[in-house]
Amino acid sequence: MKHMTYAYERVSTQKQDEKRQEIALDKYNIDKRFIDKQSGKDADRPALKTMIDALQDGDIVYCESISRLGRNVDDLRQLTNTIKAKGATIHFVKEGISTDGSGYKFLVTILGAVAEMERETINDRIREGMLKAKMFGTKKGNPIGRPPVDLPKSFDKYYKQWKAGSITAVEFARLLDVGRTTLYRYIKVYEAEQ
Repeated sequence: MKHMTYAYERVSTQKQDEKRQEIALDKYNIDKRFIDKQSGKDADRPALKTMIDALQDGDIVYCESISRLGRNVDDLRQLTNTIKAKGATIHFVKEGISTDGSGYKFLVTILGAVAEMERETINDRIREGMLKAKMFGTKKGNPIGRPPVDLPKSFDKYYKQWKAGSITAVEFARLLDVGRTTLYRYIKVYEAEQ
């Protein structure tokens, strides 16, 4: 009976493309690909389940990296043990390890912990970005328009002289050490605040 060579690929969302993983695995003469488009936070994924059910003794599974199989240490250990118990071997291409040796459990635990930490960091950044966006009322979390203008301390004094006609706009700008465009922006902000 011919042993099968499988590829397991995963991206986190429907919008993402698994092409990078596909290219990395093409050289292994893959018989069948299994692709999930959902988070690796748990092992409840349809393509993963189908692949595991299909595995037989001597089959080989290639995965572009440990984080593609999962981002939870406990799930990674369980999945690698299940695949090994079926008599199949899994190769993690990026990390250069496989379950046909004896040290894989240690490496899967360490690298799985790193993948889990990365996932938590990504989630923290997403939450921070959402809070910032909510605060500023924008999608990207940036304030709308230019940042607020801090007027120089001496602006009020020179503004009054300029308004009284004691100094020209050129002199006003020179006294503040700014260009005329900046000066007029300052004047606009100042007058809006009055």
